Amino acid sequence: MTRAEALARLKLSYADLEPGQKLTYRVFRPEDAPGVGRLFFQVYGDEYPVDEPYVPELLIEANRAGRTRTVVVQAEDGSIVAQAACFQSSPPNRRLYEYGQLLLDKSYRNTFAAARLHQFFVKNMFGQMDGVDGTYGEAVCHHLATQKMIKGSGFRECGVELGLMPEAAYAGEGVSGRASCLYAQRVDQDQPGALFLPGEWGGLVQGILGRWPLSRQVAQGDAPVPVRAATELVAKHFAFAGVRRVTVRRIGADFAERLAGELAAATQGDAVLVQLFLCLGEAWTGHAAKLLRQAGFFFGGFMPQWFGETGAGPDAILAQRFMQPATLAGLRLYTPEMEQLGVEVVADMQRAHREFGAPAVTFLPVPE
Repeated sequence: MTRAEALARLKLSYADLEPGQKLTYRVFRPEDAPGVGRLFFQVYGDEYPVDEPYVPELLIEANRAGRTRTVVVQAEDGSIVAQAACFQSSPPNRRLYEYGQLLLDKSYRNTFAAARLHQFFVKNMFGQMDGVDGTYGEAVCHHLATQKMIKGSGFRECGVELGLMPEAAYAGEGVSGRASCLYAQRVDQDQPGALFLPGEWGGLVQGILGRWPLSRQVAQGDAPVPVRAATELVAKHFAFAGVRRVTVRRIGADFAERLAGELAAATQGDAVLVQLFLCLGEAWTGHAAKLLRQAGFFFGGFMPQWFGETGAGPDAILAQRFMQPATLAGLRLYTPEMEQLGVEVVADMQRAHREFGAPAVTFLPVPE
């Protein structure tokens, strides 16, 4: 079945669900696929950028192969009223999964279904999934609901993605300005290794690293770049979000030229924000960090085990740069540790504007 055929079927078969039913929480079964597709269609219409949730065969295969680990909430009449998933996403390390896609049918949004669905993951999934060494999530910062859920669930706050999503993404929630997200992560199977500190961002990395029981051989990343080393990076442009995401797998002597090319591509693509993930597994990572700072980038976060072709590998930092002036929704952060991280990220963003002329960013007041 094609995406177009699946969407046509969802449109024809769509019906509202009966509210107030008794709910069961369990792992996905193949027969749940049409109900999951109905949820995505209700929430996103035909605009979700991935085919799998809409096309039953693709979702079934993704769960069978372990690329996605879906959990559903089933009503007494068999309807699927909610779902969430851990799935392979942005990290090159395919054993580091994203936790998200938490969707509830409109008739069950004023219930405890979301919290109980999360607790199912805590009790039955996190740390127990074969082939998954860690999980991360992005909790929005214009309300505290998802931040409250992850607290006490083994996740640690380690980044703030300022202005990640456009205002339109949360139009139904009355959000004004681009929305930010708190990056939080679990590490269930640590992979000891070297961590080379990225120059003047090294102190921020060490501050976050201190919150983890991770085994790292920490050293300064101040070695010279090998003359013949070539930069390896991949980039993806998300037009709806206005975001260009760059993953730097190797730092070469040509890093300055490659970075200039990515900034030019971001400008041409009318990107508002560039996110760049930089590997901390090379002894000359400080060279790249210095060039990033001079280009107007600011610190975003520390991501353990982000890299690795076949398993857990070197850690990463997230560097961010606004490409044009932006107005962001006010930040709401749940714990003192989250608030302190937000202060540090915002301060470095302001430094990038003050010292290197990066575009100005303003925050709207936090709603009472």
